[in-house]
Amino acid sequence: MSTLSRVASAVAAAAATAGILVGVPIALWLLSSSLLDPGLPAGVSIIDLLLAPDSGTLLIGFLTVVAAGTWLVLAMSIVVELAAALVDRPALRIDLPGFRLGHAVAAALVTAMLGAGPAMATPIRAEPILTASMADPEPARAVAEEPSGPVHTVQRRDTLWRIAETSLGDPLRWREIYALNADRIQDDGGRLTEASELVVGWRLVLPSDAQPAVRVQAGDTLTGIAEDHLGDPARSDELLATNLALPQPDGGALVDPDVIRPGWTLVLPDRTPPPADDPVPAEEPVATTAVPTPDPPSSGAPTSDPLQRTNPAIETPAGSPATPVDTVEHGQDSALTVTALGVSALVAGGVVTSLAVRRRRQQRLRLARHRIPVPADDDGRVEWSLSTPQIGPVSAARHLDLALRSLTHPDRETDDSPAPVLISARLTPSDALLSTSTETRLPPPFITAGPGGWGLDADDPLPVPDAEAAGCCAPFPALVSIATDGDRTLMIDLEQRGVLRIGGDRARCVALLRHLAAELATSSTAEDVEVLLVGLGDGLVTLGPDRLTTVSDLDTALTEIEHRASTTRDALDQWQVETAVDGRLCGVAADSWLPTVLLAAAESDDEQRARLDALAAVSGRSAIAAVVVDPGHVDLRIGDDTLLHVPDIADGPWEVAQLTKRAGTHLAAVLGPTMAPALPVGVAQSDEPWATGMNEDGTLGDPLPPDPLPDAEPLPAAGPAAVRRLAIVDHQDPDLDDDLTVWHADGPPTTPRIGILGEPTVTAPGPDPTTRRSWFAEVLVYLSLHPAGVTPAKAVTDLWPDGHRISPATLRHAFYSARKWAGRGYSGDPDASFVSDMQHDSSYRLRGHLLDWDLFRRLRKRGQARHEAHHPGAITDYEAALNLVRGPVLSSPRPGGYAWLNNHDQRHDLQKPGFIVDAAHELVDIALDTGDTRTARWAAERARAVDIDVAFDRPLTDLMRIAHAEDNRSELELYAAVLLDARGFDVPEELAPDSFAVLNELLPAGPRRPRR
Repeated sequence: MSTLSRVASAVAAAAATAGILVGVPIALWLLSSSLLDPGLPAGVSIIDLLLAPDSGTLLIGFLTVVAAGTWLVLAMSIVVELAAALVDRPALRIDLPGFRLGHAVAAALVTAMLGAGPAMATPIRAEPILTASMADPEPARAVAEEPSGPVHTVQRRDTLWRIAETSLGDPLRWREIYALNADRIQDDGGRLTEASELVVGWRLVLPSDAQPAVRVQAGDTLTGIAEDHLGDPARSDELLATNLALPQPDGGALVDPDVIRPGWTLVLPDRTPPPADDPVPAEEPVATTAVPTPDPPSSGAPTSDPLQRTNPAIETPAGSPATPVDTVEHGQDSALTVTALGVSALVAGGVVTSLAVRRRRQQRLRLARHRIPVPADDDGRVEWSLSTPQIGPVSAARHLDLALRSLTHPDRETDDSPAPVLISARLTPSDALLSTSTETRLPPPFITAGPGGWGLDADDPLPVPDAEAAGCCAPFPALVSIATDGDRTLMIDLEQRGVLRIGGDRARCVALLRHLAAELATSSTAEDVEVLLVGLGDGLVTLGPDRLTTVSDLDTALTEIEHRASTTRDALDQWQVETAVDGRLCGVAADSWLPTVLLAAAESDDEQRARLDALAAVSGRSAIAAVVVDPGHVDLRIGDDTLLHVPDIADGPWEVAQLTKRAGTHLAAVLGPTMAPALPVGVAQSDEPWATGMNEDGTLGDPLPPDPLPDAEPLPAAGPAAVRRLAIVDHQDPDLDDDLTVWHADGPPTTPRIGILGEPTVTAPGPDPTTRRSWFAEVLVYLSLHPAGVTPAKAVTDLWPDGHRISPATLRHAFYSARKWAGRGYSGDPDASFVSDMQHDSSYRLRGHLLDWDLFRRLRKRGQARHEAHHPGAITDYEAALNLVRGPVLSSPRPGGYAWLNNHDQRHDLQKPGFIVDAAHELVDIALDTGDTRTARWAAERARAVDIDVAFDRPLTDLMRIAHAEDNRSELELYAAVLLDARGFDVPEELAPDSFAVLNELLPAGPRRPRR
C-alpha cells in the first residue's frame, strides 16, 4: 500500500474515534432531550407509566439507555487503548460483559490511527492451531529469503497488535511484524496487505527477539504444556517464571501454578534447558545412572487416528543449536495404554464401567482379613490409562442409549407408527445422527434431520429421568461401533443387518470381530445380548462371561442360532407382534426378544453359507445377528489402508475399529482378577520393630512372636497368653503414643508427616515448594509407601508411566525438590536429610517420617491386643485409629498422577478401605458388647465416610445391628432398604452370605418396602 493509503486509513480511524467519543454522546443527548423532555405528567408515577399503554416514550427511553451503555463500553475501551499506546504499555483488560468486543474494536481503531494495518483474524479454517516454529515448511511459496526468526500461526481473534504484545512485549511493534510479512505469499495463496484481514492459519514471521507462545486450551496444565512444548514436564517451573504476573486478555494473571484459564497466552522459554541453573545438589552425581528402556513393541494396530488433532510443536531452524541428547527412555513398555493398543473409546468406556461394577462386587464378598485380587503391573498400567478415555463418544453413546431406552418407557406416548428401523448412527462428542427407514417416526428429544434422519443433541433432556430410562429395555441392544472418522464414530445395528459378511485383510477382519465382542461384552446397551464366539479363542470371554460364550465350530454355533431364531418367531406369532423391536417397545414377554449374536472368524463353506442365507431371510423376525469372515461374499470390506467400505454408507472415510489379540489379552487381564476369590492378607512389609507380628492390614499376626518381655502384670479376667501378647506389642512399639502426639501437634513440624487416609497431604520441616506443590507431594507420598526405597529406574517407570522420554536431570530435580521440602533432622542430626541421596544410598528413600496409615495399623494392632487382654484402653486405640481417617483413601489426587497406584503391590485405594471398614466393625462389636451404642454408631459412620460409594455391606449391616440394639424398628428397616437399593436387589437372598445372615436374623420377614 502507498503512503497516501496509510494516511487515509489513519484519518478515517481518527474520525471514527472522534465520532464515537464526541459525536455519539451529543446525538444521544439531543435525541433523548427532545423526545423525553416533557418528563412525567403531574401525579403520575413510574409504576403508572409502566402499566399504561406505551405511546412510544418507554421504548425510546429503553433504546436510549442501551445505546448509552454500548457507547460507554466502547468509549472506555478506546480510552484504555489510547492510554496504553501513549505510555508504551500493554492495555488493561476489563473482564466484564461486552468489554472483549469493545477491546477488539478499540484495538483496531487505535492500530489504524497509529499506522494503518491489518486488524482481526478471520476464521477461514475450521481448526486453528497455534504453533511456535522457527522455519516456514514451504520455502518455495515465499517471495523473500527464508527467514531465520520464529513464526507465529494465526488463530481466531488474533491481531498484529495482540501478536506484538504477546510475543514482543510491546503492541506498538506490530509494524515490525507487518514489515516482515507484507506481500509474503501464504499457504492459501493470500498475502498480507494493509487492506487485508489476518486469516486463521497464516504463518507470520516474527522479529528475531520474539518469544514463541502457546494459547491455553481447556484442560491444559503447566506441566502438560511444558511436556508438550518444551519436552520436559519438570520445566513447568521455567514456564511459570516466564509468565508470572504477565497480564492476560481477561485481565487476570498467572500467579498460581495450578490455575490457568483457557484463552490465556503463555510465552515459552527457550527450548534448550539451561544446564547450569538446575538446582541439583552437589552431593548428587551428575549423570551416573542411566535408565535403559527397550523399544516398545508394535501393537499390531493403528496407534493414532489420521485425523486426530495433535499438540503444537516447536521446530528448530537450520543451524540452531540442538538440544543435548541426554534423554533416555525409562524401562517401561510405553505401548501399554489403551490408545497405543488401539482400543476404541467405547470399548474403553465399557471396560471402565464393567470394572467398577465388578470391583464393587469384589468388595461386597471380601472376607475380613482378606485382600481382593488385582492385575499385574503391566495390566495395571493399561487399567490406569483406562481412567482417561475419550469421554466425548462415551458420553454421547450413553445419552443415545438412554434416549432409545426411553422409547420403551411404559408411560411414553404411542401411535400407530411402525416400529423404528435403525440403520446406522453417527456419534460426535456433542450429538448423534441416526439413519433410519423413511417410515420411522421418533418422538422428542429426537428431531428430524431430513428423510430418514434424526438428530439428538447431547444436552437435550430426556422425556423421563435418566434413572428410569436406564431401567427400561434397550430396543436396539445390538447397536455397536464399527469405525471412526476423526471425532465421529459410526455405529450400526447388527440385528437389523441380520447377517454381515466381512472381507479384506484377514487379520483386520478378525480384529474387528474382537472389537465387536469386547463392546458387546461391556456395553450397557448390550446388557441382555448373548454372544457366540467361533475361532476367537477363549481369552475374550473374561471380558463378559455372562454374555460371551465360546463355541467349538461354526456348525454348532449355527445350530444354536437357528434354534434361537425359530423360538423368537414362534413367540412373535404367539403374541401377535410383528418384529422383536415391536416386542421390546410393547413390553410384552420381554425375555422372548433377547438377541443372540454370532461372531465367527472361521470361514464358512457352501453349506454353511446356505444356512446363513436362510437366517438372513428371516432376520427381521428372529432377534439374531451374525458377523462372519467370508472373502467370497462380502457385505463389508476392509481395505489395506484400514478404511471400511460399506455399500450403503457413503460418507467418510471411515477407519475400521479393531482390537488386536494383544490388546484383548490385556483388557481380559484387567477384568480377570475381579472373578477370583479374595486372598488372605500377608504380613506387614516393614523393617520397623512395630511391624513384627503384624499383618498388612494392622491385625495381630499368628503365631505369638517369641520376643523377650519385661515382667507383665496380669489384668483381671485376662488369660496369660493375652497378657503376654499385649506386653510384647507394647515392647515392640514403645513410641506409639509419642508419635501420635507429634502427628496431632500444632506449630512447625519436626518430622515429615504424610497423610493418605483422605486427600494426600504433606507437612514437613523444609520450605514449602513455591510451584508444583501437588507434584512434589506425590513424590513424597510415593516414597512413604515404599519403605524399602526405590531405584532410579523404578521411580521413572512409576512416576512417568505415559512413555515420554525424560532426562536424568528431570529425575534428579524431582527428588531434589522433594528432599528440600522434607527437610533435615533425621535421627536428630540437623544436617541429615529425611530423603536419602544417591551419594550415600543405592535408592531413594524417605526415613524418619510419620505416615497416617502406619499409625492406623499400629493403633489397631495394639487395640486388638488390649481387647484380648481386657485392657480399658482398647476402645481408645480404635477411636484414635479411626480419627485418622479424613475421607476416602487417596481421594482427589493430582490429575493425571498417581499412576503407580496401579502396581499390584500399591493398590492402596482398593485394599485399605476394606481394612478400615474391618477395623470399624471390630469397634462396633466391642461397643455393642458393652451396650455403648453411641460409640458403635460413631464407628459405623466413620466406615461410611471412607466408603462414600457404598461398596461395602458391613457399615450398613452394623447400623442395622445398632438400630436393633436401640429397639429402633424404623431405622433398622431404613438401613435394610438402603442396603438393598444400593445393590439393586429386590430380595435379601441376593445379598452376600454374611449380609443376608444379619438381615435375616434381625428382619426374618424382610424389610417393608414402599409400593411402587
